Amino acid sequence: MNRRGFTLIEVMIVLAILGAIVGLGAPRLFKKQNNIKSVARHFIVLSREIRNKARLSNSTYRLVIQMEPNNEKYWVERANGPLPIDVEAQEKEREEGKNKDKKEDAPPPLFQIDKSLTKKEQTLPDGLHFGQVETVNSKAPLSTGNAYIHFFPEGFVEASTIQITDGNKLTWTLVFNPLTGQADIIEKAQSLKDTQR
Repeated sequence: MNRRGFTLIEVMIVLAILGAIVGLGAPRLFKKQNNIKSVARHFIVLSREIRNKARLSNSTYRLVIQMEPNNEKYWVERANGPLPIDVEAQEKEREEGKNKDKKEDAPPPLFQIDKSLTKKEQTLPDGLHFGQVETVNSKAPLSTGNAYIHFFPEGFVEASTIQITDGNKLTWTLVFNPLTGQADIIEKAQSLKDTQR
């Protein structure tokens, strides 16, 4: 009876092929993981800077998240002085933003882009996008149009969550604490209601 097993050379060849396959696929996975970490850290630092600016200038700021397919951006806007959230006006502004029709006789908007925090509109790295944004004042999570997270002169922040995703299995949630203004990272998709329990 002739029993034949694998030779050492055959085993080494198979291991080399497996190593090459893993070596080609792993950098892509780690790149997305590193990109999402980098974006999350950037938002944590940005939220801290917005909160400090709002307190120092006694103004209301807002972080604007634009969620349009292939055109997802974010930037910071400022209103002069303290300003309460007007949910109806915000909803109207979202609808006007969708229509893109600006009336010539319309009054100037209350919020203007603040270039001291974001020099221009920022974009997410390739392969990442905003899954949804949810605030305590929104009727439902937003996944299209513009979403706003407000920062107040008293140091408070509108309770909210931002989901950043690659569209597959990788989704992180940024949670904004209304009292401390601190943004925390949860390494999975979570709604605002889940984070407030």
